[in-house]
Amino acid sequence: MSKKITPEKTQPAKKKTEANSKAPTLLSSKYILGGILLLALIIYYNGLHNDILTFDDNDYFNNYPEITKLNWASVKMFFTNYYLIMYQPLPVLTLAVNYHFSELHSFPMHVFNLVFHLMNIVLVFQFIKLLTKNMTTASIIALLFAIHPMNVEAVSWISARSSSMYTCFYLLALIAYLKYLGEQKAKFIVIAAVFFIISLFSKAQAVTLPVVLLLLDYYHNRKIFSLKVIAEKIPFFVLSIVFGLVTLMDKDTMANITTGMVNTYNPLDIFFIVCHSIVFYVTKFFLPFNLCAIYVYPPKDGAMLPFTYYLSAAIFVFLFYLLFRFRKNKDVVLGAGLFLITIAINIQLIPSRLFEVTDRYAYFPYLGLSLLLMYYVNHLKENNRVKYSNYKPYFMVALVIYGLVFSIGVYSRNTIWKNDDTLISDIIKKNPSSEYLARAYGNRGFYYKRNNRIPEAISDFTEAIKLKPNDSRNYFNRALTYMMTNDNASATADFDKAIELDPKQAVLYSDRAQTRLLIKDTTGGIEDAEKCLKLDSANADAYNTLATVEYARVHYDKCEQYLSLGLKFNPKFAIGFKNRGLLYQKQNKMDKACADFETASNLGNQDGTSLHQQYCH
Repeated sequence: MSKKITPEKTQPAKKKTEANSKAPTLLSSKYILGGILLLALIIYYNGLHNDILTFDDNDYFNNYPEITKLNWASVKMFFTNYYLIMYQPLPVLTLAVNYHFSELHSFPMHVFNLVFHLMNIVLVFQFIKLLTKNMTTASIIALLFAIHPMNVEAVSWISARSSSMYTCFYLLALIAYLKYLGEQKAKFIVIAAVFFIISLFSKAQAVTLPVVLLLLDYYHNRKIFSLKVIAEKIPFFVLSIVFGLVTLMDKDTMANITTGMVNTYNPLDIFFIVCHSIVFYVTKFFLPFNLCAIYVYPPKDGAMLPFTYYLSAAIFVFLFYLLFRFRKNKDVVLGAGLFLITIAINIQLIPSRLFEVTDRYAYFPYLGLSLLLMYYVNHLKENNRVKYSNYKPYFMVALVIYGLVFSIGVYSRNTIWKNDDTLISDIIKKNPSSEYLARAYGNRGFYYKRNNRIPEAISDFTEAIKLKPNDSRNYFNRALTYMMTNDNASATADFDKAIELDPKQAVLYSDRAQTRLLIKDTTGGIEDAEKCLKLDSANADAYNTLATVEYARVHYDKCEQYLSLGLKFNPKFAIGFKNRGLLYQKQNKMDKACADFETASNLGNQDGTSLHQQYCH
């Protein structure tokens, strides 16, 4: 890494040299950067047609109806609510924009993610070049960032776009701050603050920026404790504290932090887990193999963790020793500090979440390790040119090999993120059996059910129930799958268990009501429909069940009343329109029947289409 240049130390001769070389440098940098962007586009292209996953992606659209209705009221909700226990209004807004223009088509969503990654490659190049004044260093680090397999998760997973979005504005803030350090113009620190706020609105991990700014001050020989430096940083730290508190104000976020597996490990175990987490990220920087979307916490064999956790502690101590030994070297402190500051916020000091580490958390922090790597190469070049000239061919060969291996790794990981089957099968294969895998089996079972792979779906739901027998969702989903095979007795038994575990879920009663009618338990069906409506008075399925009973009893007025109520609460209830059409047909009210058949058909009900074609043309 070349030496820093500040305005006070810049010599006229140096300026002249830079001016003379400016044109070819700019030209070559454009070609280099263009080549890197083209390579990134090529290796990520195969992920642009990947599915919207049940792995969080669909939750945004299924659980938060405001995301499917883009207007000023919904935008206000984005900035005043939490989504999947995170405060991330800007990424949620972009999902709403995606849905507004292309609904649930995954291609535009993946294009959006990739565009942010491409922008980040450009910003990484600019940031490193501005920081180090070395285009070779900037080019290699931008290349590593562009093609590192650990970054696939942040790019190819729709739900992880918050990582690439916050990084984009984080980098813009850093670039503006470096310009402030170089030119001492107040407008640049204001610009940095604006981009910092946008980054905070993208993801809470941005709160580390004020500490990174102090690291840049140290690197540029500023007096950290001077009044000017402290005054500059106060607004940034205030913003970090405010957004940090906003993040923690969500009750589900706090529950996620304070509950879970906190009692599974003792303080010594947690120390080894923290060491293992840091060593994991360092190791995967150089050897990004056997990657996975989820890395569950390790099982304890008696009183012991797996051996690798104790080995990681030894490696961590050694790394800490190296950092201490080179503590006076500002290049080393910069690289190590950038990595540790930005990765630390993601290290689970309280093991309260379902995963220990995750690939996307390394998206920005790996810039620090890249700086350390390039410092070593440049140090060798500047201090032992003979040795460097001997090793340079090997460096170039290693760079080409790493480039090929990393590029193939990105392309391969994109195929893992293709759909729920490929992704969740990979998670199950690479993790030890644990309670978390119940969710994995459940999600894959849902995928199989949706694709009419019934035996596989039932098998996965059964495995999920074995791993986590107190989770009502897997009984519920297996019951729905049994209904698809007309095994209504098994479905009813699973609904019974799901209701025992979660008696306040209205949908459980409405669905069990349908199975009870199918096994000729009319009284039970009515009771369940009425219980459902006590919990959810707008449940259209429950009204449909009651209408079915009244139709069988030839109480057509009551039947029509129930169907109309259901349609009032859910105007898109296609089955309700089809059934009311059948009722009208039974009463020889063909105009009304045909109108309802047509509406059912327009809402996607195939029976409605057939009935309309048969009786209304």
